[in-house]
Amino acid sequence: MSQIIKHDQELMKKINKEMILNLIREKGPISRADLAKITNMSPTSISRIVTDFSELGLVKETNLTSSGVGRKAILLDTDPNSIHVISVEMDQSISKIGVVDFDGNIILKEEVTYDSHVMDWEKVVDKICNTIGGIIEQENSTESKIIGIGIGIPGIVDDKSGRVVFSPQLGWKDVGIVDYIEKRFGYKTTIDNLIKSKAIAENVYGSTKGSKRAALINFGTGVGSALIVNEEIYRGITNSAGEIGHTTIDPNGRLCDCGRIGCLQTFITEEALIQEARAFKNVYSIKEIFDSEIAGENWAINLIDRLYTYVGIAVCNVICMYNPDTVIITGKLIEERPEILDVIMKRVDDRIWAPFKNTYEIKGSNLCEKSGMLGVASLVINKYLDAEL
Repeated sequence: MSQIIKHDQELMKKINKEMILNLIREKGPISRADLAKITNMSPTSISRIVTDFSELGLVKETNLTSSGVGRKAILLDTDPNSIHVISVEMDQSISKIGVVDFDGNIILKEEVTYDSHVMDWEKVVDKICNTIGGIIEQENSTESKIIGIGIGIPGIVDDKSGRVVFSPQLGWKDVGIVDYIEKRFGYKTTIDNLIKSKAIAENVYGSTKGSKRAALINFGTGVGSALIVNEEIYRGITNSAGEIGHTTIDPNGRLCDCGRIGCLQTFITEEALIQEARAFKNVYSIKEIFDSEIAGENWAINLIDRLYTYVGIAVCNVICMYNPDTVIITGKLIEERPEILDVIMKRVDDRIWAPFKNTYEIKGSNLCEKSGMLGVASLVINKYLDAEL
């Protein structure tokens, strides 16, 4: 019984520390007295927790003081430079690699290109590692504050063993990328599915704060979704929940890069659209297809209209499956042409089953292309805090 009581006490201490740190991050600069009022905790408990954070370098006293009546209180805020994360956002042919600080600022960013379907995985990862190595050298030339490396990858990821189970976009199966990187650099490395990482970023920094049940849908080199319930990612049994891009839409359709026929993403992804467009015009990007549509070329008008239909179907299916209060639509497709969000919302409104009407809000991401790197960094920071708190 005493062990259970001790465990419960330790858990409560951890919860209180997380609550205080989140309040300082969200409301800082803030006084100790205000923290005590908000949390109903004693001033002594608040001071003890703040001291722990100060010793870790996460929280600092500012030069500001509160403007209330009576004695001026020194305010507290987070120190963004207290810890840094090397964040890697991988996709089919490009990776974004950078440094993210404690407050979610991307303070350095580089890009690496490759052909993942021609190069074997070690060569791709080695190319990424060369850039990571250069970033570490830059960090070490001052005062290194790196606490770890985070990687977001499209596809099925075993976040516990650090392996890529299957990534159709990269053409990888059973790749032990975490072990490879940890052996090379010695830093604790965290891996997760890229869409789930983006959803985490939206929950921490973006459009889903305050939502009880939010769905993020990403349209890019693949199609995927993630569900956040009470600020926690729903992962499923094998961390594979949300892979809507590989739901079958047409059993007589086109071959998908996953090896199956008629998957949803064969109607939506940039690569699929470009392949279809080349039957009419030699194009190399989704932007060229949009430009042809704007120019009034019938093939492009029809192709983009069909794209909107299937995107609307995808969103409707997610709403029917998850019943979210908020839907975030993101990815390269939306970033390329943000105004299509209104068109998609109209298609969804026309198609959604009546019981779901007016039960959700559809939004674009306010993080845009930063969400992947920020989400991966949040994973690393959360693991660090779990260990330290």
